[in-house]
Amino acid sequence: MLKAIFFAIFLSLAIQPVAFAEEGNVTPYGDYCQGCTIYGTCKEVITPRDAVIALDRYYRDKGYRVGTIYHKGRFIEAEIFKNNKEVDKVLFDRKTGRLRSIY
Repeated sequence: MLKAIFFAIFLSLAIQPVAFAEEGNVTPYGDYCQGCTIYGTCKEVITPRDAVIALDRYYRDKGYRVGTIYHKGRFIEAEIFKNNKEVDKVLFDRKTGRLRSIY
């Protein structure tokens, strides 16, 4: 009986809802803006306008479209679409140039 209880608890903790893009990873973990170095450092904090342009260029080259964009201090949150379907939500750090999926 005790084993069954532990097994049920383990299953409830192990099963978590996860969002996956149909084609694999839309945004590789820890990717970076092409205007910054691979180590995630920029010479200056990227302006919000330049960050939006960099995000648009990054995803357009991959065949995606950037949707709604929210500015949150040094971060920009953006929804990514393909064929009018949201496939990812990303966070872009304007100070370091790092880009990562929120999912």
